[in-house]
Amino acid sequence: MAKKIYINPGHSDKDPGAVGYETERKLNVAVSKHMNDFLLENFVCETKITPGTMDSLTAICNEANSWGADLFVSIHFNAGGGDGYEALVYSQKRVPLGEIFAKYVKAAGQNLRLYGAAPGVKIRTDLSVLANTVMPAIANEGAFVDNQKDIQDWNDDVELKKLGIAYAQAAAEFLGLEKKVQQKSVYYVRYSTTLGPFADKKTADELLAVLKANGYRDAAVSVSKEAGA
Repeated sequence: MAKKIYINPGHSDKDPGAVGYETERKLNVAVSKHMNDFLLENFVCETKITPGTMDSLTAICNEANSWGADLFVSIHFNAGGGDGYEALVYSQKRVPLGEIFAKYVKAAGQNLRLYGAAPGVKIRTDLSVLANTVMPAIANEGAFVDNQKDIQDWNDDVELKKLGIAYAQAAAEFLGLEKKVQQKSVYYVRYSTTLGPFADKKTADELLAVLKANGYRDAAVSVSKEAGA
């Protein structure tokens, strides 16, 4: 059975979260989407994202619990003038989960806040999404929206995608997700010779090279694409 990851973009359509040089909620949604897309494209798993209309933390935890999630990932950005990333976990038992996320975020280029249970990891027993979820849970604070130096490196789509991929890779490692076998595209190239129609199941480039070597013009080739192994 595929593992389930519940992704919670912090705050909601009614609550922008922290506001500084950027608005937190907008960044949370973008990172969550990139995380979700990377997981579904590359790993065998199921995902669910909290809808923007849901702003009750109790309802969010209940949804994740009733869905039977194997991992709860809340995505936030910080405020308060600090700098760097931190993973928030409920107890010492969950510090290894935080360390996995911190490892991938650091590899993506973000510095870690150096205090707490481990570099980039802090224990928080007062957060609802950590206290009221029955599965392993983590809340990520990617950068500080009110620190221009910190947030300017994590506020465009390329940078937000890197962060989303880092979270996806961390979730995959923690859960031991199976990688998907990537499907390749097979090109069928058809052309005519004096011997009649010819079709082969090779790449377009390979068959075009054969044609050129035998004096056939590129204009004599038609290419169609079908999915295949």
